[in-house]
Amino acid sequence: MEQAPTLHRLVQDIGDPLLRLAVDPGGADQPLAGVAIHDPADPDEMEAGCLVLCVGVALGAELLALGSAAQRAGARGLAVKGPVPAEAADCPVPVVEVNPDASWMHVATTLRQRLLDHSRAQWEPAGATSDLFALANTISAMIQAPVTIEDAVSAVLAWSAGQDDTDESRVETILGRAVHPSRLHKLAEQGAFDRLHSSKAPVYIESYEPGLLPRVAIAVRADSEVLGYVWAVVTAPLPEEHTRWLELFAPVVALHLANTRSDRSAWARQRRHELAAAVLGGGPDGEIAARELQLHTGALCLIAVGLCPPGAPSDGASDTAPTEAAVAAAGLRRLEEALTLYLSAVRPSAVTVRGDRAVYVLGAWPQQSRDEVLAAARSLAADFVARSPGGPGGDYLAAVAGPAVEPGRVPAVRAQADAVLRALRGAGDSAPAVATLDETALHVLLDRLGDVAQSLGLPPTTGPLRSLVEHDGPDGVLTETLAAYLAAGSLAEDAAAHLRVHVNTLRYRLRRIREVSGLDFHDADQMLLAQLQLRLWLRETTGPFHTADKTRHSSFTHRTSRCSG
Repeated sequence: MEQAPTLHRLVQDIGDPLLRLAVDPGGADQPLAGVAIHDPADPDEMEAGCLVLCVGVALGAELLALGSAAQRAGARGLAVKGPVPAEAADCPVPVVEVNPDASWMHVATTLRQRLLDHSRAQWEPAGATSDLFALANTISAMIQAPVTIEDAVSAVLAWSAGQDDTDESRVETILGRAVHPSRLHKLAEQGAFDRLHSSKAPVYIESYEPGLLPRVAIAVRADSEVLGYVWAVVTAPLPEEHTRWLELFAPVVALHLANTRSDRSAWARQRRHELAAAVLGGGPDGEIAARELQLHTGALCLIAVGLCPPGAPSDGASDTAPTEAAVAAAGLRRLEEALTLYLSAVRPSAVTVRGDRAVYVLGAWPQQSRDEVLAAARSLAADFVARSPGGPGGDYLAAVAGPAVEPGRVPAVRAQADAVLRALRGAGDSAPAVATLDETALHVLLDRLGDVAQSLGLPPTTGPLRSLVEHDGPDGVLTETLAAYLAAGSLAEDAAAHLRVHVNTLRYRLRRIREVSGLDFHDADQMLLAQLQLRLWLRETTGPFHTADKTRHSSFTHRTSRCSG
């Protein structure tokens, strides 16, 4: 069996219009295992043997850092949009220059299809795909127009003769073995796919830009499921006789696609994964990918599902850290499989992407208002968690964020979901299994405020509160009293009941707090600063009242769900 194509051969086969091997310090002649998209959130997560597409990387220093990471991971090389920075000459792995006008989705699709074609050729019987090409030629002869046969995600499976007399779009589609995402975008805007999905007859599609010819297409179905399409380049609507021939051949094409579908399922899943990753990345490529995934048809929400945090580490935690990381990674893989299986049954239009700390679900909901959309997404997340091992409070936590104003704004929604998930993990046993930003806003803000305070090296307490803590000593009675008083909304009776002391005792302690610290209870700014510093300090300290107070001051509204462990 022939080994996989090398990076050098792949670049050479595709050609200079799209790719050029700019730097080769050695390694471009090694077999290429696949194509991966660089995740800025986890730059060190690279697969051995893969060409890494460096989306959004333009600076030489960043490219060199990625080159070092790629070398450590055993990746075959990096692909970056031209012009390649001068520093690339020092990159320890090969660097491929990508045409700056090319879409990353088109590049990823083209590369993966070439690798898929090669691997399939190693085990498919001779002529296994020739029947589909023969069928394309037969259809072309009967309707007197050049045709392509494409799958449900517009990857080209076969084409007929006579393509030289078509147009630039058709030639580009065949060379790339997939319809360019920008053209899919225009077809979707024109309503072409909506018409194809709603009709069992051929559909005539007018040219959407100068220089392109019209098309006639028909959706190929197995029952109600669309397996793919037959596309014909025409100059006018087909005559009735040719239209009838196209209708007669559609079931024959469906039979071929059904028989080869299992062979292509792994590639289709990978392509959906890459498109979903592009949506998470946002920007123009994200918008194009969202349209190809049909995520532009409603309000786009994101669900981040993560593992419940483990119990308190033992004294030997440092020795077990690599093991715990491996266990967490395996847990995320199982979570992704379970979530994908669940969505295929209840919401097949949604897509999943596994990150380094969570599995993300992207879905479009038809509801109109923001509250309705969030409620629908939250309901889906809650149902999955309830059906998972251990049920609510078992193995998983879920954060719901959105909706995104537009697909290009998904990165901001992802950041919100990550922040909510972090708040859920940090809340311990008081956390619900599922929550939105509205339900965790205080804890999200406190997390960010704590990050800022830590980055600036701010002391945990200042002014009156520092004086109080220094005077209070190890028992912390007055500090605990102030925390309870502030948490009770400055209501002495409620704070006294919570501390299980007489209200007069509490009032005496408050007078002592004023005397010791100089805290002015009538100064709103002083009280706000004291409350924020207490909240942050109680989240970090291991003082005598920390454990009880951390639970006591949790403002999550749902207290029935608890994480195991």
